[in-house]
Amino acid sequence: MMRNNNSPDLSLFLLIARIGKTRGLKGEFFLRSFAENPDSLNSFTKFYTLASNLMEEVNFEYIKTANSNIVAKIKAIDDIDSIKIFGQRDVYVLRSELPELEDNEAYWFELVGMNVINLDDEILGVVDTVNNYGASDILEINSQLTKNEKLLIPFIRNKFVISIDKSKNVILVDWEEGY
Repeated sequence: MMRNNNSPDLSLFLLIARIGKTRGLKGEFFLRSFAENPDSLNSFTKFYTLASNLMEEVNFEYIKTANSNIVAKIKAIDDIDSIKIFGQRDVYVLRSELPELEDNEAYWFELVGMNVINLDDEILGVVDTVNNYGASDILEINSQLTKNEKLLIPFIRNKFVISIDKSKNVILVDWEEGY
């Protein structure tokens, strides 16, 4: 999992959460989940944080929901001062441990680099990134048609995003270049 230059190969990992503020005095903290379903955090057995150019395994005693927040505790940490060193650290899982998805489904990281084609069989561009600004997920496309501009396509299934074919590296969308 390490590269030759002693930094971890982050392509093997997926950022899934971030450690937030402490909660109480017993070493608990808030955990901000980046998963579509925050309860899915409990399906993973191994978690990692990046510290001093090393991926360190983190063993959670528990991850639970409390008043619509996610609260967690790391094993062997029982006081507020000890947990503060973990503040704002990103939490990763191994990509190899992600559950298999159904056909026509993909993880965000799998969408990056995929070709985007509309119903008229026009190549709109390539997915540069996927973001969420609050209302819905947005595909940011490096446009093939208009240089140096990005197309922003809402990731709304069966309305704008018709299908995802990972084997062909193609996302079919109901979108025109001029929208």
